[in-house]
Amino acid sequence: MKVCFPYAIILLAFVSCTKQPSLPNNSTFNVTSVLNDTVWFGTGKVLRLREEGQKVENVRSFNLVVFTDIDYPGTGQGPNPKTNNGCLDPECTRTQSLVIYNIPLKKGRFKIAKLDKSRQRKNEYASLSYIGNSGGLYNLYVYKGLKPGWIKITKFDKALGIVEGRFAISFNQDTQLELLPLRNKMAETAHFTDGLFRIKVTDVLLR
Repeated sequence: MKVCFPYAIILLAFVSCTKQPSLPNNSTFNVTSVLNDTVWFGTGKVLRLREEGQKVENVRSFNLVVFTDIDYPGTGQGPNPKTNNGCLDPECTRTQSLVIYNIPLKKGRFKIAKLDKSRQRKNEYASLSYIGNSGGLYNLYVYKGLKPGWIKITKFDKALGIVEGRFAISFNQDTQLELLPLRNKMAETAHFTDGLFRIKVTDVLLR
């Protein structure tokens, strides 16, 4: 049997140097993805929550919160966003919210199920919400173990305070909330694939 160590070393070097997919530098939005085969985008925040008296360097995790004003069907005349720019305008009419809690602030690939189990506050679990014009909840999707279900931090620039990463998550409709207007009018699952983000950290002091 012929051993091809040089070829194995070359292949290993090639794989290790393969560049991770990242958000283009000229991207209009700091979060992009595909939701159920449709382009999805929004404006995200990386929130680093700090207790009073706690040093920033001792905060080991963050929450990812993304809002968009992309319209969605099923509500008759609404929602009817006054804007259509992925919530780049802070005064946008928010129609969808994606949140992922307790993400370690370091490079690595993390399972959504593990992040949800490590929550310290009630209802801190990954979810996708559809919001009505008045702010009410119209439909809710939560993570229940479907694959894929991960988020990967590919870069954390401590000097600039910028976090980059990828995600792919499949959510199920939350069947525990029975009065949601669109629960039986929308797909049972919401699949996020090819998710990319590059966001500057926002520090939040808890009081």
